[in-house]
Amino acid sequence: MFETTLVGNQPKIFDDPARPNLRLARNRFDKKALSAEELEEVTRATIQATIADQIDAGLDRVTDGRIRWDDPVTPFAAAHDGFAIGGLIRYFDNNVYYRRPTIDGPVRFVRSAVAEDFRLARRMTDRPLLASVCGPYSLAKFCTDQNSSDGALLTDCARLVRGELEALAAAGADWVQLDEPFLGRTPSEIHRAVETIAAATRNVGVKTFVYIYFTNIAPIIDRLWDLPVDAIGADCATAPGNFEALLHGPRHRGRGLGIVDARTTRLETTERLTATLDRLIAAGAADWPSCFITPSAGLEFLPHKNAMAKMRRLCESVRQVTGAVAVG
Repeated sequence: MFETTLVGNQPKIFDDPARPNLRLARNRFDKKALSAEELEEVTRATIQATIADQIDAGLDRVTDGRIRWDDPVTPFAAAHDGFAIGGLIRYFDNNVYYRRPTIDGPVRFVRSAVAEDFRLARRMTDRPLLASVCGPYSLAKFCTDQNSSDGALLTDCARLVRGELEALAAAGADWVQLDEPFLGRTPSEIHRAVETIAAATRNVGVKTFVYIYFTNIAPIIDRLWDLPVDAIGADCATAPGNFEALLHGPRHRGRGLGIVDARTTRLETTERLTATLDRLIAAGAADWPSCFITPSAGLEFLPHKNAMAKMRRLCESVRQVTGAVAVG
């Protein structure tokens, strides 16, 4: 019934000094004290460590931790034609920044930004995997484009993300999360957003899971059910109204519910989480084709020990409600 997994970036720095330290490795690389091959070795070791952490916590479906992602958009802007990586800009109302790309030419798919790390993760574990891409609507909104209309950029980004989804399908992915943090922030544009996401996902050969962060989706939920995707998910911790919005709707569409707050070190009680899960069961979640139970966002900005505690508490609560045996 419930499948535990993660959304967003995961911690790159560990408490144990014996484990890989990617931040230190990158600093040494920038100072030319570490070769590209040595940096790649540390990066791969970090991916393996974050996968091991997820398995240790008991997650049903694991991710590569998005270890190469410094932000949601730079990996894709760097991999494809038409983007120039710009300066730092604040990521919504969070104390986080991203490098805003500028469109400096025709946007063209070149090579997948994420398929190789997905293949790497597949070699590291036999646990089911959740791959991730930046959703096409948000990819366009993250950018500054002075050369074409918004409509043309949305079309280009839909084509680019479709290429990413096809590459992941060819790599063996069965589920791909599309990050859409801009979705819902401008309800008047929901029709354009839906058209853009539909162009990227329709008949793409892989199951797709649209996930929305830090915003209220109630005003747009009716349009979201029209998307040709397999699951809709949202942050239900900092935007609790999203839980009610997702509770209702068509039973043939999967859900994703971010019920553990990724933006605080405070650990949720088992009682609170199991009560939330009991509500889902009472609402008929068993009839949904999929139901991902996740943190509200990536756990990257929590100390490693707190991120692990959140993952474990999430998995323990699901097992307590379903009577499932821990996966190890």
